[in-house]
Amino acid sequence: MRGPDWTRRTFMGLLAAGALVPRRVLGSPELVLSNATLVGPDGRKIQAAGIRVRDGRIVEVGTGVTGGTDLQGAWIVPGFTDMGCRLGLVEIGMVGATHDVSTGKNQAPDARVVDGYNPRSELIDVTRVNGVTSVLVHPQLTGLVAGQAALMRTTGHTLSAAIIQAPAALCIQFGHAGAGGEGGISSRMGQAMALRKFMDDIKLPEGDGKKKNKKEEDLKPGVAVLRSFKRGELLALVKADRADDIERALSFIAEHELRAALVGCAEGHLLAAQIADSGLPAVLGPLDVQPASWSHPHARYENAAILHKAGVKIAFRTGDAHNVRNLPTLAGLAVAHGLPWEAAIQALSRNPMDILGRTDAGGLASGSEATFFVVDGDPLQPRHQVQGVWIDGVAQSMQTRQTGLYEQFKELK
Repeated sequence: MRGPDWTRRTFMGLLAAGALVPRRVLGSPELVLSNATLVGPDGRKIQAAGIRVRDGRIVEVGTGVTGGTDLQGAWIVPGFTDMGCRLGLVEIGMVGATHDVSTGKNQAPDARVVDGYNPRSELIDVTRVNGVTSVLVHPQLTGLVAGQAALMRTTGHTLSAAIIQAPAALCIQFGHAGAGGEGGISSRMGQAMALRKFMDDIKLPEGDGKKKNKKEEDLKPGVAVLRSFKRGELLALVKADRADDIERALSFIAEHELRAALVGCAEGHLLAAQIADSGLPAVLGPLDVQPASWSHPHARYENAAILHKAGVKIAFRTGDAHNVRNLPTLAGLAVAHGLPWEAAIQALSRNPMDILGRTDAGGLASGSEATFFVVDGDPLQPRHQVQGVWIDGVAQSMQTRQTGLYEQFKELK
């Protein structure tokens, strides 16, 4: 069990002394953390286990790892991923000059979130210290084709340091969300017509449409991305919340043989078997969505549990900027309404990376990238505090704007 002296203050002292910094940064190749509760890639917990990291990779994991820093039973958890948010695109909600969420167009397939992402946003630090180590950032999901999403680390003060994969997906919206933006069409029939035309306008080379043209590297970048999307190489994030919109999305994806994931899926529980039969994953969220809109009048908290039970691979998103930090707590809400705890951990860690095709990330296994955090108990319970975060084997700062203000004003004179 965790000893009473394992506290954030203790952790920060060790960090300052270099005891918990990956030693490759300090000139030595190895980091060892032991005597921990380890959360495996399948969500199962292993007691009295440890982790050995070398050159940013996990080289050994399990009960055989001893020595190094004794965590006294604290938990080692794989880094969490928000599979859909606007982090880095919004800074201050009521200051429009800090918003880079949309082009204002109904169809903007070449809109790239990396062109608006601010790697120095104060919100990124707040997100990271709550165990969220990567985020799929997307434009505001309004309009028929919102643009290109990118997978970002929640660290790094330059775009090159923050970007993991760009583009990572193309965002398409069905239903009410698809009506937004300049030139938007409010009726579902009109949207379907426009979407068919959008797909028809993407021209593939003659012959086998699934094969690349040898001269494709000479194409304009936007054209190459759209061809990759139509071939099923680039992931399609297809937002649909109402049950009939989900059905139309499933038909659209199947008709065009797209590599896709459903997004939102608030009424997915009404079509759980159909979604499972399609083999498509579902990126659920916000997880606390209520039946407060005609876009999802049958939303319910048990949605994640029902879809998981049917065999649907699920991941979680907040769709937010300021409250991405709450993602673990929202996952706990799904657990409180029937989702197995292990499935929630998978939905936060391994499943997002599987959906994005990044099989070397998302779990604590030998050979995987060393991205994880240490917490003093169940990471889905808000009463437990994250003590430290590593991304690609590098120990991250636990300082945020809020902690700085606390230190500045904790003693009023």
